[in-house]
Amino acid sequence: MTTSLVEMPDVPPAVIAARHRAEVLVDVAEVQRAIDRVSVRLSLAISADNPLLLVVMNGGLPYGAELLKRLSFPLQLGYVHVARYGAGTRGGALSWLNQPDYELTGRTVLLVDDVFDRGDTLAAIVAWAEQAGAGRVLTSVLVNKQVDAPRPLRIDFSALSCPDRYLFGCGMDFQGYWRNLPAIYALPEDLESS
Repeated sequence: MTTSLVEMPDVPPAVIAARHRAEVLVDVAEVQRAIDRVSVRLSLAISADNPLLLVVMNGGLPYGAELLKRLSFPLQLGYVHVARYGAGTRGGALSWLNQPDYELTGRTVLLVDDVFDRGDTLAAIVAWAEQAGAGRVLTSVLVNKQVDAPRPLRIDFSALSCPDRYLFGCGMDFQGYWRNLPAIYALPEDLESS
């Protein structure tokens, strides 16, 4: 039995409206091709390093899962959980929810996240990994936003570049929903402030 989106009374109306009115920026096939390309670059860069791949939850989970299917060398997997957005569309204060139990000293650590926009969250996680003694800290994001502002770090491996709009799908969410969509959507501007 299939339920249409308009028949889901527990889902906020703004969530339904966002999906119906959103623009597809990157379709499923291009997302997959981009992940294929970045996984080759990652394999060449870290396959001999016994790396620790740390997924930034929750957004980095879908991208991290796609990368794992393509990385055919020994690695360890963990996660960090840092929140800034909550149910809003603008970043707030940084809140650490989980740090991994792995020893980072001397390790090559690859931080995997969904999107790099202003960079505050990822910069804080990079600083934490460096302070924990990681030998080398690298970053990989599915989407590197085209932001017209200085950012605290440069991404080492990005799969896609997208305009500075509110995005959802492929791990990125709107009010906690739509991380599960396999394409990347842009929120209509009139919904960005909700």
